[in-house]
Order: sequence, then structure tokens, then C-alpha cells
Amino acid sequence: MRLASSPAARLFVAGLLTALTAPFLAVTYASAATPPAPGNFTGYGFDACVAPSQKVMDAWNLHSPFSAIGIYISGNSRYCSDKDQPNLSKEWVAKNAANGWRFMPIHVGYQSPCFKNNPQSKVQKKHMSSDPVKARVQGESDAAETIAALVKLGFGDGSYSYLDLEAAPHSTSCDNAELAFADGWTDYLHDNGYKSGVYSSGSAAIKLIDSARKAKRKDFTLPDQMWNAWTNQKADTDGGSYLSADGWTNHQRIHQYDNGLNLTYGGQKLNIDKDYLDVGKGSVASKESLPCEVKFSFSSYPRLTSGSAGAAVSALQCLLTQQGFATDVSGVFGSSTAKAIDGFRAKLGWGKTGHTTQPTWTALLAAGSKPHVLKQGSVGEAVWRLQRALVAAGASVSINGKYDSKTGTAVKAYRAANGLSGEPYAEATFWSRLQSGKPA
Repeated sequence: MRLASSPAARLFVAGLLTALTAPFLAVTYASAATPPAPGNFTGYGFDACVAPSQKVMDAWNLHSPFSAIGIYISGNSRYCSDKDQPNLSKEWVAKNAANGWRFMPIHVGYQSPCFKNNPQSKVQKKHMSSDPVKARVQGESDAAETIAALVKLGFGDGSYSYLDLEAAPHSTSCDNAELAFADGWTDYLHDNGYKSGVYSSGSAAIKLIDSARKAKRKDFTLPDQMWNAWTNQKADTDGGSYLSADGWTNHQRIHQYDNGLNLTYGGQKLNIDKDYLDVGKGSVASKESLPCEVKFSFSSYPRLTSGSAGAAVSALQCLLTQQGFATDVSGVFGSSTAKAIDGFRAKLGWGKTGHTTQPTWTALLAAGSKPHVLKQGSVGEAVWRLQRALVAAGASVSINGKYDSKTGTAVKAYRAANGLSGEPYAEATFWSRLQSGKPA
């Protein structure tokens, strides 16, 4: 929305904005190599008041279902301010991004004029103006503040910040102020190359903004994503009566589906709220890489021996060549292919066979790097490799390049069969078993 249609109004807004945002306008919002905030993802996340220690983050990365974390980065009404967050830094963000974490930056600033503070709380949240013009300028000021925090933490252009609007009683006056504030927030972020999210209770700002969308409220700019706090304990993005699915169809929803939980993973306990995300483009499988321009994905990987021919032989020959045991990729199993198989087997300390076996296929298909961790929502070439190797090992799983629930079930079963903890996540010890040719 663009207010201030008269010269007097424009001068008023300009003066008020200068007063409110002067500390932030000097910031240069430079683009950078950016950690995913939150990026393209469909899967599990959590939010916590304080950024956890690295020890907790590492344990939860390897042992929890979560791949995204909500962090409180800015705002004059944060309960967990910077002084309460010894871990939150650009270095913390970069290290955890390198380990695969995604981030949901949260801003807690001015609240509805109707918001009621808890007198016992150590933080008394500030109220936005009941005048929509002033409230909008305050929203712009809060957006400037959160951009400064995003830059400080290493997030670049295109990153999201989620405006936390706490539940408050509805009234026409308060609702109009809140919508004007959210509009200023979104417009300012957009004008500076960032994206807007809103977090709130389903019955509060979520429903208010969705109702404004349905009513086609004049000159109101919708947020890019909606984070709906509705604790129905269902891990999906269904918004119920609060958030219409048909209005936010382009991977634009996060659902906080449970909260106030004390959970322990990898021996590390944390109090969190649970979230389910479908954001960006969602978790979309990468295009399957085809070295040697041959097919690699099959419903099973057969025993191949001298005289065998076809697509599976071509795949075998390409895999062997990639591992340094050259053979013609001809689709016909000859003496050079048998020699290459035995060379690969010798590398693993196995005896000669001159033909493929289940362990040979499994080890060949799994060969390569050991990703830090793969879990639900992961995509990329490593997921294709994982699924192929699992099929070769005897697991029942679809080879589709996306780490879905069926892949998680197969990984969990494989781990249990090979003496590992029964978690549906693939990390270094799991890959070691696969690359050793262990069966499912």
C-alpha cells in the first residue's frame, strides 16, 4: 500500500519515518552468499526462544527430524533479546548453515493497540499507534531494524523475516492499525530486496490478514508467507478456518502445530515449538544426474556376469569407471568388466568373483562422499545415490530424488538391521555401512 496521497500527509510520513528509522537507514543492504532463510523446503522445523549452543545444534541435526530453526533476531518487544543470546552470531549461522540447517528469522516489535501485556512478564511489549498512518510508519521502521539484523547475521537479499504479531482482542480500530503496520512492514522489506512473513495465532493476525485478502482490501500488500500458530498437533500446512489454502498455494505456509515441548535428541534437551514448513519452491527433487549418459535407477540390480547385456550392464560399467576401474561402457559384459569388478572388490578387501553380487552393487551405488545428514525434505544428487543403494541392498523404496517418508522408513529399517540406532536419518555411520555393501 502507498499512503500519504496529499502533500501534507507525505511530509508527515517522511518526517515520522526519518525520526523512527534514522538509526537504520545508514545500513547498506548488500547481497551476499546467503544461508537459506528459509529457502526451498518441505519438512520439519522448530523454534526456540534462544539460539541453542553448537553442541545442541549438532546433536539435534543428527538425531532429530528437524531441518529448520526459528531464531529471534530483532524487535523492541523480544523476550529473548541479543543480551540473552550468547550463541546467536554470524559465525553461528554460517556454521549451522554449512551443516544443512535452514533458518526462520523472527522479529518481535510493536504489537496491536489492543494487545494486553502480562504484568508479570520481564518484557512489556510496546504498542503500535492506533493511527493507521503512524502504525504503517512504525511497520516500516521495524522492517528497517530487521534488515539490519539480517545483514549482521549474514543473510543476504531475498531472505525472509517473520513479523511476530501476538494474539490480541479484535476491534475495528486495532485491526486497521495492525493491518497498516503489516502493510508498512511488507512494503519496506520488498522495497529493499527482502521477503515478508507474518507469524501469529490462527485466530489473530493470521485470520485478520487472510480476511483482508479475501475482501481484496484496497492498497494492502500481502505478506509472502504466513506462519500459522495453531496447535492441533498435526504436522501439515492446513490452516483450518484461519488460513485459506486457496489463497496461499505457492509454498507459502508454515504451521506451528505444537508448542512448549521439552524434547531430547542425542542426549541434548531443549524447550521448543514444533513447525511444519512448505516454503520457497518446496522440496523439489533435482534432475537425475546421468554420467556416461546411461540409466542408473532400476527397480532391482541383477546378478550380471560374462555375456550379460543391456542398460544395467552400462550402468555397472559407468560406476566402475567412476571408481577408477576403467572398462568400456558398451552395455556388454566382457573380460574387462569382470576385471574391473574384481579390482573394485579388492579395494574393499573382498575376494574375486568376476560377476556382480548384492554387496558389489550396494557399495558401488553408494560410493562417493558421506553427506553430513539427510532427512525428510532433503533433495539433491546424494538422495538419488542413497535411494539406488538402498534398492540394491534389498530395501523397498522409490527412487525419486526426494527424501520422503518412505525413504525415511527404509533408512530406519536399514539402520536397525546393521546395528545402528533406529532413526530415519542418513549420516556418516549409515553411509559407511552402505559403502561396505551391507544388506538391508
